[in-house]
Amino acid sequence: MDSKKHSFKRWIMLSILCLGGGIIYQLPFLRFAYYIPMQKALGLTNMQIGNLSSVYGIVAMICYFPGGWLADRFSCRKMLAFSFVATGLGGFYFSTFPSYRMCIILHAFWGCVTIFTYWAALIKAVRMLGDSSEQGRLYGLLEGGRGLVSTLAGLAILNVFAKMGQDTYGLAWVINLYAGLSIIVGILTWFVLEDSEKEENPSSVLKDTILVVKDPRVWLIALIIFTTYSVYCGQTYLTPYVTTVYGASVAIGALLGIIRSYVLQMAGGATSGFIADKIGSSAKVLFVGYIMLIICLAIFIILPGNKALLPIVIVNMLVLGFVDYGMRGIYFATVDEVKISISVAGAAVGFASFIGYIPDAFIYTLMGNWLDKYPGQLGYKYIFIFLFVMEVIGLIVSMLLLRLIKKNSYHTSGEDFSIDK
Repeated sequence: MDSKKHSFKRWIMLSILCLGGGIIYQLPFLRFAYYIPMQKALGLTNMQIGNLSSVYGIVAMICYFPGGWLADRFSCRKMLAFSFVATGLGGFYFSTFPSYRMCIILHAFWGCVTIFTYWAALIKAVRMLGDSSEQGRLYGLLEGGRGLVSTLAGLAILNVFAKMGQDTYGLAWVINLYAGLSIIVGILTWFVLEDSEKEENPSSVLKDTILVVKDPRVWLIALIIFTTYSVYCGQTYLTPYVTTVYGASVAIGALLGIIRSYVLQMAGGATSGFIADKIGSSAKVLFVGYIMLIICLAIFIILPGNKALLPIVIVNMLVLGFVDYGMRGIYFATVDEVKISISVAGAAVGFASFIGYIPDAFIYTLMGNWLDKYPGQLGYKYIFIFLFVMEVIGLIVSMLLLRLIKKNSYHTSGEDFSIDK
């Protein structure tokens, strides 16, 4: 009976983490769905809105690694609850449509509370919900659950926006609803999530940093994130690709964008997680995933710009998205598979995230430049070739990771990444 109660509470905790994960980033990325209303309400130029994104991105990138160290020393429950509430309070202020300067400060603040006190704590909290045999499914369900929450909340709040006039007043409602939901999730997190058994970790920041940076397992995980996330970023250009090169209508392009962004996130993340647990290795699933991504990208590279090939392009696009979201859903499960100790898991996740999400800093500028410099299909070919090379690198990295796991028998010996090594 106690076992059933524990299992039920564990799934409730995972559900809350999924709920929070689908809500917390809606405010910093509000421009994705409400660009024009946001621009009008704040009276900002396109460059100024771009600057808000840049400030958020820069602060977020800086915060990944120290956020991991923080997660190793403080309660994940308290850090997550604080992050949700702080993000929501920032949202209530944002709904007053402050000055450009204050918007810059607010986005820097969001960069801190959605990464520094949140990201590594989230990954560590999910890891603590189950043993090694369940990591793939837990992280996969987190990815799928985030997609489901983002979809349902987005559609519901969009309906409110439409009913409230689709203007500044309606946008204020949107912001306040997301802010309120974030705070509610914070309260639920505080009362429902459990703290892990306290682990003593008296080592210094410098010592943990040196240990993490020197460990090849962390670097391999970081490169897996980097190469997988590169494809995720590159998917942004698939919608204009099918419309400009293959003649798909704008409506079809938008529909494919929605399916790619939400439906595939839900399906891919959950599926890969269950497969990883079934075969007992997330690293093996990643290896197969890289092979599939390489095939999909090769198809994009060799296909001519014949409009009759649109159905093939659409199928290939959906397969690519499904596989990539599946890989995103489980790459943090490898932290447990290589037996990195829970006492420094936050630092490892923080450093791997810092390296892995670097594409955010350059890839959109790089690919946008290619599309401007080489109009038509040629610009997209450069994008696909770049991603193809990234996935070949990823395949090699996944092979090295599997070899490292086998060589050192991390999955059977129980050797941990100890702070004393």
